[in-house]
Amino acid sequence: MNKIHLLDEKTINKISAGEVVERPASIVKELIENSIDAGSKNITVEILEGGIPYIKVSDDGCGMNEIDAILAFERHATSKIKSDNDLYNIGTLGFRGEALASIAAVSHVTLQTKEEGALLGTKVVVEGGKVVEKTNCGCAKGCSIEVRDVFFNTPARRKFLKRPSTETMYITDVVTKLCLSHPEVSFKYVKDRKLQFITSGNGNIEDAILRLFGNEVYSSLMSASFESEDLKLKILAGKNSLNYSNRNMQFFYVNGRYVKNKTLSAAIDEAFKTYIPVNRYPAVFLYMEIDPRQIDVNIHPSKLEIKFSDERRIFEAVYKTIKNSLHKYNLIPEVKIEEKKNIFKIETPTISAEQTKLYFTSSDKEVEKEKKKFDNEFKGQNVFLKDNVLKENSKNSSLDNHLAVYEEYEKEEVNKNDLAKKISDIKIVGTLFSTYIIVEREDVFYIIDQHAAHERILYEKFTSQYEKIQTRQVTFPIVVELQPGDLELVHQEKELLNKLGYVFEEFGNNSIILREVPVILGQPEARQLFIDIVEKLKDKELINKISLKEENIIMMACKAAVKAMDNLSEREIYKLFEDLKITENPYTCPHGRPVIIAITKTQLEKMFKRIM
Repeated sequence: MNKIHLLDEKTINKISAGEVVERPASIVKELIENSIDAGSKNITVEILEGGIPYIKVSDDGCGMNEIDAILAFERHATSKIKSDNDLYNIGTLGFRGEALASIAAVSHVTLQTKEEGALLGTKVVVEGGKVVEKTNCGCAKGCSIEVRDVFFNTPARRKFLKRPSTETMYITDVVTKLCLSHPEVSFKYVKDRKLQFITSGNGNIEDAILRLFGNEVYSSLMSASFESEDLKLKILAGKNSLNYSNRNMQFFYVNGRYVKNKTLSAAIDEAFKTYIPVNRYPAVFLYMEIDPRQIDVNIHPSKLEIKFSDERRIFEAVYKTIKNSLHKYNLIPEVKIEEKKNIFKIETPTISAEQTKLYFTSSDKEVEKEKKKFDNEFKGQNVFLKDNVLKENSKNSSLDNHLAVYEEYEKEEVNKNDLAKKISDIKIVGTLFSTYIIVEREDVFYIIDQHAAHERILYEKFTSQYEKIQTRQVTFPIVVELQPGDLELVHQEKELLNKLGYVFEEFGNNSIILREVPVILGQPEARQLFIDIVEKLKDKELINKISLKEENIIMMACKAAVKAMDNLSEREIYKLFEDLKITENPYTCPHGRPVIIAITKTQLEKMFKRIM
């Protein structure tokens, strides 16, 4: 008896459905994408109890005639492509021709559709993959598909579905992503007979974001764009204070298709590095238009994965676009007074640090004026610090040794009158807890974290030095023992390690000797930093000189910066403030923590009820 046999069509359809229809949200996604491909301007999505018993998607697209309505339920029947050559030039969301056949194989489906100009429409009823009814009907132009009892004939699949509330969450996520992908389409979403939202369909991405996510996200958006011959980018990113514990607020769209891609995620992480805390992620809405021949979306039936033919180019384009945008915006957190009202008593107002809004209301004119003044003065120059900022093996806690950065300033013959002239527009109020510097200027005062500020200053100085890296021969050779297999990696990446300032030679099994190290590192940290670099080289996923350089510089700046509880003199505070003003990014330390916040006189007076 033969062991190998052909599967019947019913079994084949159920297997195929398992790849395309994972849960009700998959059905909603496929049906909406078909509606978008049909040229719809208005799409309505209705679900009940997580979509398990009922899903309906209606549109006003091109519709189908009687023959196409029947053929659409056949496997691999599609209007999107005609031959394998079309797979390399896909301009639609769907193209496999599997969606309707897979959906109909595991549910009860009713389709009503009509082409423009036709007198009657067509109604088709399919149960478990079989057409049980085909009649003429009266209906509007476009297409309406009802899906009932998902997985009714595959109970094993149905029992793995989550609770209706969880399945509803998945569907809402899908609808939201598709609303953002095509802001020119008006979406209406009805859940359990209650209207959730309607998008305008006016083509404005910002308007869609406002309707879906509210004013907090919308008001913090920064806009950036890039355009070349075959690549166009539009990126809307939240300012650094708007960050999350996961990537759920990152949306990538390539040629109108929502995708997931590690190259895009890595580029965003690198661009926001030092602007937001570690293990936090910014809100990003990325829209890319690229030649379809430069991408591959035919990786998985879900069509979520995408590959680029030149990932390095995409990485650089996204990274530089966001990085350049961050330099254009004022990122100083604004202290906002929020009144807490109680029916029995009036409580003291609470203060919460909140990001400066992108658009100011009329009541914020005074704050806007001060912020523009501060922003203009805080940007556009190069930082200069003493080269001997890192004194090796310095364990002396005195300020003269610890703050070598101010050595040159202290050597200047400046009398108190000259100093008074220099800081005539800046009044140093003092420090809090030997950690926070308070500086007053006109009707605004700034609170500065001295460690974070100095860390930022040193970070930018070291970054500029890295472009002209110098090495120094160590007094005593440093032996580094490597893990098995690392020696081959070190030899393979020798050119990169040399560029980073390390000169070494092999020393026995799985060991090397460091002969020269980067001069700005200092010998004490050279060995551990070298080991850290080797560990990062093991991760081949988008490893690049930018990330290696930044990791090292951040570590150096943190070690060399003044610490909390270090007492600074008035001259040192003034120098710190002046150096911070001319950094490229005075808003956050390299780890992404805030460096400075602003509070206006008006806000203080509101706290003390001087004004209401």
